[in-house]
Amino acid sequence: SRPAQPSAMSFERKKPGAAAAKALGGVAATFGMAFGGLAVITGVFTGVSRSLVVRQKRNAGHVCAVCDGRKFVTCRTCDGRRAIPWQPLAAPQIKRLCVCPTCGGENGLQRCSNCVGLGWA
Repeated sequence: SRPAQPSAMSFERKKPGAAAAKALGGVAATFGMAFGGLAVITGVFTGVSRSLVVRQKRNAGHVCAVCDGRKFVTCRTCDGRRAIPWQPLAAPQIKRLCVCPTCGGENGLQRCSNCVGLGWA
């Protein structure tokens, strides 16, 4: 008793459109790797180069001259008072104050614009 051997010719039915789907999948994979992969690679290299620059500047001891390494400076709009005078009238009877739009009225500080809040430049 021998096992049945497959015949030389196969009569399996193929699904219609299988070849087209395979071709479209290959095209999608190619474009996905070209554009999506390029974005990922660019992002990785940008992050790596940024971290190298950060490490070099920190190790070199460059301290921001504006904030002296404190990362924040006194708000230039309200001078640290957290409120600014607001007078809609020409000759007001009452002094009105409004929350400073720059520092938000929280602490009278804003991020250093020279070092962007990093403490070194």
